[in-house]
Amino acid sequence: MTRSAAVRRASSGAIVGAILGATCLAAMPVGPELQAVVSFDGAPRDVAGVSVVGRLRALDMAVVRGTQDALARLASTPGVRGLDLDNAVQLDSRGGDSNGAVLASQGLGGSAGRQGAGSGVRIALVDTGVSDTPALDRASGRLVDAVDASQPGQLRTGGSYPDSYGHGTFMASVLAGGAVPGTGGKALGVAPGATILDVRVANSDGSTSLSRVLGGLEWVAEHSDDVDIANLSLSHDRPQKAYGADPLTDAVEKVRNAGVTVVVASGNTKGQVGDPGFDPRVLTVGAADLGTGKVAPFSGSAVVDGYAKPDVVASGVDVLGLLPKGSVIEKDRSTKHLANGLFRGSGTSQATAVTSGLAAIFLAANPTANPLQVKSSLRCAAGDLHGKHDGAGLVQTTTTLCAGTDGQALDGSGDASGEADFDASSWSASSWSASSWSASSWSASSWSASSWSASDWGAGS
Repeated sequence: MTRSAAVRRASSGAIVGAILGATCLAAMPVGPELQAVVSFDGAPRDVAGVSVVGRLRALDMAVVRGTQDALARLASTPGVRGLDLDNAVQLDSRGGDSNGAVLASQGLGGSAGRQGAGSGVRIALVDTGVSDTPALDRASGRLVDAVDASQPGQLRTGGSYPDSYGHGTFMASVLAGGAVPGTGGKALGVAPGATILDVRVANSDGSTSLSRVLGGLEWVAEHSDDVDIANLSLSHDRPQKAYGADPLTDAVEKVRNAGVTVVVASGNTKGQVGDPGFDPRVLTVGAADLGTGKVAPFSGSAVVDGYAKPDVVASGVDVLGLLPKGSVIEKDRSTKHLANGLFRGSGTSQATAVTSGLAAIFLAANPTANPLQVKSSLRCAAGDLHGKHDGAGLVQTTTTLCAGTDGQALDGSGDASGEADFDASSWSASSWSASSWSASSWSASSWSASSWSASDWGAGS
């Protein structure tokens, strides 16, 4: 789907003022009932013992409650595409891993990090919120509050959504931060001309859940004409042993089909890819260590039904950024405070933000490109790391369109998207359906309130 530059650049006021009406999310229940998210074709199905407590209409989903038996019946109902427990979602960052410090634009070439790079492109940052910093603030007009989905039972618009935790603010600085003391006059971010849309989906302690992330994506889907890129520096445990379609992958595909380029972290677990990063239709990013010239040892990777993930890797070790003063991460004793108030962080989160910045630069030059063309062009421009698990390679700045609307290379060399080897039948067969549902998968441990903790951030410092 392509859209005109004029549509992409609709006013910030229109975005902030939009009201989501009856859409709501619900709190997690206690006792024998479980809370889940169900994706469906058409209207929600009525199943005895299952109550619908929230609708995500733009995504064709509902938040439901019921016993294990009732949810099993719902999973086997015709028209239900997938069903998953409403459990914790992790944010994919870790502590600094060495004594180095790397600007996000280092080694990217082209206009990366230059003033105005990515100008006019809007990036929905689905994260912990964003606080004003010297690198990026609301007064600049390049940081716009979009929606707050962090609290159970509501999607709130019209307010300000700062970041008490720190993760989202750091990602915003890597994406679009300007020059600050300590950067040698260079921008902190890859695309300092881009606009960040603050889509907050996590609490002040960094914890979030599947339904809250989907709430943020609901807003993105409803306002897709005003959004160019969605950055998800997070991952969710896949709901079963095999990779396959589930509500979160359904959501990112609906967002992509609406014309938004979705950029997702591969996760920080070696040998596997997190959800929704394993979805073949999103641009999945792993982490590279520019110091060693290799894929970072923690970077997630896997072959998903014939498709090698991640698609690309980007700088994800000791990347410089800013944290809000007084935030959970900033106050943690293990967090390394550098000169001039800068911090460093590592993870596929940072690599994802770097790549979203490059997508913004590409879209600024090619405003009618669809998400498949953005993905294909960044893959085409990537450089080989001469190793494994790097996908198409290490990202580079590009403004060259290398594929048609179908993802086929313009030079006739074949598929540029990397999706040609994807086994769609295997993907559908592995979906979170009644055949794969088991009560043991819904254990009490899945309800853990664990989040990307402050100790993880500083563990390598």
